[in-house]
Amino acid sequence: MIDWLVNHLTPYHSMGFQRRVRADCDKLPASPIADMLADRTIAPASFSGNLAIFGIGLPKEEHSLKVAGDPQDVRWPYRGMMRQPGRSAHAMDTGSSIALLLRSDDTPSPEDCNLAEILDFFGIPWTALTVSEANGDKVAELTASHPQFSILTSARWLAEILQPCKAGTFPAWLAAAASVFVYGFQPGDPCRALLRQITGDPEADIRGIDAWPITVSVTDAFPDMCGPMSALQIQLQPGAADAALVIRDGGELQSIAVAPEGHLFAGFAHSGVRFFADASLTMVDIRERAATYFDVKSRFAGAVPVVMYLKWSFRDICWTTSETNACLIIDDPPLRPRYGLLDFGELLHLADKQTFATTIAFIPWNWQRTNRDTVAAFRKNSGKLSVCVHGCDHTRGEFAARSAELLDRKLKTAKCRMQSLLNKTALDHENVMVFPQGAFSPEAASALKRNGFVAAVNTEVAPADDASNETTLADLWSVAIVRYGGFSIFTRRYIHHGIENFAFDGILGKPCFIAGHHDIFRGHGSELAEFLRQLASLRWKLCWRTLGDAVCRSYSIKASGGTSKIRMFAEQLRIENKEAMTRRIRVMKEEPQVASLKNVTVNQEIVAHEYMDGCLRLIVDIPPGRTADIRCVYHEQPDAFPDSESVSYRLGVAARRYLSELRDNYGSSDLFRFRL
Repeated sequence: MIDWLVNHLTPYHSMGFQRRVRADCDKLPASPIADMLADRTIAPASFSGNLAIFGIGLPKEEHSLKVAGDPQDVRWPYRGMMRQPGRSAHAMDTGSSIALLLRSDDTPSPEDCNLAEILDFFGIPWTALTVSEANGDKVAELTASHPQFSILTSARWLAEILQPCKAGTFPAWLAAAASVFVYGFQPGDPCRALLRQITGDPEADIRGIDAWPITVSVTDAFPDMCGPMSALQIQLQPGAADAALVIRDGGELQSIAVAPEGHLFAGFAHSGVRFFADASLTMVDIRERAATYFDVKSRFAGAVPVVMYLKWSFRDICWTTSETNACLIIDDPPLRPRYGLLDFGELLHLADKQTFATTIAFIPWNWQRTNRDTVAAFRKNSGKLSVCVHGCDHTRGEFAARSAELLDRKLKTAKCRMQSLLNKTALDHENVMVFPQGAFSPEAASALKRNGFVAAVNTEVAPADDASNETTLADLWSVAIVRYGGFSIFTRRYIHHGIENFAFDGILGKPCFIAGHHDIFRGHGSELAEFLRQLASLRWKLCWRTLGDAVCRSYSIKASGGTSKIRMFAEQLRIENKEAMTRRIRVMKEEPQVASLKNVTVNQEIVAHEYMDGCLRLIVDIPPGRTADIRCVYHEQPDAFPDSESVSYRLGVAARRYLSELRDNYGSSDLFRFRL
């Protein structure tokens, strides 16, 4: 009863400023409530001295509260959840599918651990199945409360299980699986024999890849699994793939990713069992540090096949997205008819023709240097054109600073200038930061949060100081990086990163943010137009929006009984209910700096929320046809004032800006010939 009350009623009994508190159980009489308090975060009531726990008021003299320190090392999304060894935090959730991770009886291998981390990342319930448990027919016991299960295993362990079986026969528990994912086909007789056993092809083989680069073709006949990567041709760099499987097509073979050497990923059915064979020898470790963007051209094996499979096999229960938000972001231009190779008239014409949205990363220093007609075009086309904040003075590394005071002053100055732009032109801006030159510090993320920004968007994925880099591959696969102060930094890509990386981001559930400068319109935007056509041809639901709207609508969603779990990233979440009945959502957002939180609002009204396991949590009911606008509001620094720089600094900034414009306007040979 207590667990039910905590899970369902606590969010409604904590209004206003939330604190992370832990009861001192030595001061409480022995009771189930005291035991529960020892391991749960609760929120104080707003207007009384009593502690509100699921509607129960405890007198002041019977409890003692202390504010806990902020978590020092939080790991999204399962911090604080206790799980038994060899199973996920959600393995006991009944009524949903589950993954069985087949492994040895001894200590799990690094690959087992890597695969378990990937399952956790996608929120897929799993439990370990050892070889001895499988041979002892323990599968029915492990899967009793789940309607179906799928098996993930390395070829080594499956070969050990199937070695005694006759050709064309499999254990009953294996035949009962919805599907079986097999990876790690090492060159050698045991794995070769396994491949022939599960395919029914006596000549199936494992072939090494020696010639580089190789081109991988993704099938267009399996869109449910391949999604936006369907029908792509990907040229892999050396080392991006481990091996290839040579399998004869006996009518049951579904090639998913194939190279000239053989199949990198294939599905087939044999003796009533549906197998998916991945030629990857290892699984990527999503916990490893990352200093640059993830590139499928260099890390195809151990990543792309398993992500495709998991998102398909567990599509009803894993974290997913309902749509892919997209925006073209152009850095630096002032609001004038023409800047370098960018002509705003041509941009609008192209946007009308190919239906996309553009946000200008606007340098606040330029607020007085605007053209009336250009600003009018932005106001008239607000659904296609917008401006966000691009630094302050756009000096090198201005947001790579580590001083909180300096960062606050810079942001106050930028906000004052953007407000002046609004006062002068009636053109509002979106509270999203694009860091100049991509340089940022961990402290900059916290500064943006307390200065009212909803998110940052950046090409660089790690702080400018390598020593402070905590970005992992899991962060790059997530909708946004929330590693630094719990503030979301969305990643963006340049066109030259390749359509395959944008497509893989789409499978992961990331938004599609394209980075560019004025030169992206070289040749009157012909290269951009072609890339936009490629994006439009992919199999996904691409929704073009201006940047502020796109980040607020980028979230992860997961079905949970009659409600939806929503993982919020930006400091503002906008979610619509397009159904004919009221929709209940359970929102959670990582928040390691809860002491800076002022309140949470839904459609501008302060609402109840709780803080538990490092996350803000609240429940919202959205009536049919309505939109919920959820915002986290933080305390600002009261003693921070706009920057007051020296005359020499201001002259240096002005010189930098004018020289940059001279370079962009006249440094291009195409433009120079045009203007001559």
